[in-house]
Amino acid sequence: MFLLTLLCVIVTIQTFTDTGLLPLNKNNIQLLLMINVIFFILLTFGIFLKLFSVYIRKKNNELGSTTSKSLVFYFLSISIIPCLLIAIFSLIFFNYGIQNWFNKKIENTVNNSVNLAQSYLSDHYKLFINNVLLTANDIDRNKKILLKDKNKFSQFISVQSRLRDLQNIYLINQDALLMYKSKGEEYKKPVKQYLSNVKKGKPFWYSNAFEKKTYGIVKLNNFDNLYLYVVKNVDKEIVNFLKDTGDASTYYFKLKTNIKKLQIVFLIIYITLTLLLVFVAILVAINFSSRINRPLNKIFYASKEISKGNYNINLPNDKNQDFNILNLTFTEMSKKIKEQEQKSKLSGRFEAWEIVGKKLAHEIKNPLTPIQLSLDRIKQKIKDDKNFEEHIKIINNQIDNIKNLANSFSNFARMNKPKFEKINIKDLILESINLYKPNYKYINFIFEDLSDSKNIVCDYSQINRVLINIIKNSIESIEEKNLQSSKKQGEIIIKLNDTGENFQIFVIDNGVGFKDNKLSNETNPYYTTKKNGSGLGLSIVSKILHEHNGYISINNAFNDSGANISIVLPKKQ
Repeated sequence: MFLLTLLCVIVTIQTFTDTGLLPLNKNNIQLLLMINVIFFILLTFGIFLKLFSVYIRKKNNELGSTTSKSLVFYFLSISIIPCLLIAIFSLIFFNYGIQNWFNKKIENTVNNSVNLAQSYLSDHYKLFINNVLLTANDIDRNKKILLKDKNKFSQFISVQSRLRDLQNIYLINQDALLMYKSKGEEYKKPVKQYLSNVKKGKPFWYSNAFEKKTYGIVKLNNFDNLYLYVVKNVDKEIVNFLKDTGDASTYYFKLKTNIKKLQIVFLIIYITLTLLLVFVAILVAINFSSRINRPLNKIFYASKEISKGNYNINLPNDKNQDFNILNLTFTEMSKKIKEQEQKSKLSGRFEAWEIVGKKLAHEIKNPLTPIQLSLDRIKQKIKDDKNFEEHIKIINNQIDNIKNLANSFSNFARMNKPKFEKINIKDLILESINLYKPNYKYINFIFEDLSDSKNIVCDYSQINRVLINIIKNSIESIEEKNLQSSKKQGEIIIKLNDTGENFQIFVIDNGVGFKDNKLSNETNPYYTTKKNGSGLGLSIVSKILHEHNGYISINNAFNDSGANISIVLPKKQ
């Protein structure tokens, strides 16, 4: 519709300037007026639909609708105000110009030009007739002399041609046969009807604007059967001047007759062009706002998801570099929020279990002392029972187990805050490995150092405790698989990676591994899959790493044979 409207406006302007395909006449003016009105209505309707769509989006509180509305009205304001001002001033100057075009002075000038052209044409015509008649009179007077010598007759005609400025003089008979001629163009017979009128004694005069020639035929009275036939060429520049003057006059008075319609059509053209620009401004505004709102809407929806507790946000890349940076920043921010919330939850859980651990340790230790004293007294009184030693041993073992459990609770609850210092991470790992390596010959301990740097800021004893605990779990997992009794080689691989800001330590074994449905519980306090375990080993590990701003990932090995433990520790605190 945009292109059709623009084409209609161009055709209208060309028609009114009489330079287009359509001629300037009443029917074409009415047709163009009707077409422009139709496009005016269609553009108005299109603008209404676009504005209505923006209103509906705003009413439904769609994300980005406020931005769309603001951009649409902003583009409208910067397009419609100058367009209206230009249209108003153009119409004022146009109407002022129209009045000047058709004032009395201009009209008199046009009329004078036409009158001058007509006067010139009339004078030229009269002069031609007069010269032809004078030539005919001279030929009649010199009849006797001319008939005696035909050569003198031809010379006389040539002299008359130059004297009277008549380029082509022919003497013909009543049958239009050429008798004598001057030097000039080849003879062409006149129309028989013209010659018939001359036979009656009345001269014939005729001008042909298309051929740019003037014709005259006169009967020579002193000759029995002889006619003077003259053809004069009119100057081309004069003919063009006369034609241009006539065309300009016709065009001028044609415009004057249609001045009111001309003003109405140009008013519609200006308004249509203004609406066309407004329509384009609205389209640009809506498309521009849509282009801006599309990435913003993604961020709005992502924000809502975060407010609902869903932090698994990964915004896609955008073609616009600024929005792409914004998306990456938002995605990184959501990941950090997720990590912080997980750490907060873990801290709260550890604090809760510390309280529970202290209470349990206190409640368990309280009855152990009287139990132990009572057991000593029973031992003194019942010495003759042959099963006495066995019963006492069982009771002592259970008391020791309870003491160990109470100590574990106490250690978990009273764990000191880390004391950070700069140490060598490689030396720390090797020390943890060497603690077990001499006593487990059937296990192959492998250390792979893939890092460039070695320094880390951490609590040496606590990280050492973490590594010892994890390596101990791997040894117990290998033993549980009975690799020793089956004479198969156990294997524990410890890898050290450098990821830039962090160290990553992998501990991979070929033990029993973990059950998939139990992996999420492995770091929960007091949860254990071992027969005599307290469930505090990996919980203590997780708590230590949490206080070091690190974390632990527990997975099965790739071949589902053994465990794959990953520890991430920041180099600096």
